[in-house]
Amino acid sequence: MKGLEESSFEIISHSGQAKTEIMAAIADSRDTVKDPQPLLKDAKEELKKAQNVHLKVISDFAKTGKSNIDPLYMHAEDQMITAETFLDLATELIKTNSEINKLKQEKRNNKD
Repeated sequence: MKGLEESSFEIISHSGQAKTEIMAAIADSRDTVKDPQPLLKDAKEELKKAQNVHLKVISDFAKTGKSNIDPLYMHAEDQMITAETFLDLATELIKTNSEINKLKQEKRNNKD
């Protein structure tokens, strides 16, 4: 079994990478040429890795009955939950940006 500290850092790392990918996807969604979906896919994969580590830690707590949660682990959970929220919001924002880009393109086409 991995130590709690190592698992915490792993959750933080994957969650941080997911947030980075999400922010890049949002930025790409403002551009009509770039496709944000591959970045969102990468973010979901990173988040899934964090969730798997989190599930393992929770399972280990359930098996051992130990519930000593340290501040680093709490921080790791916070980072993971924040990344999950980012993903939900980014998905909606990207849809909105896509609609705005379509409207802009229609407006340009109508001018021509």
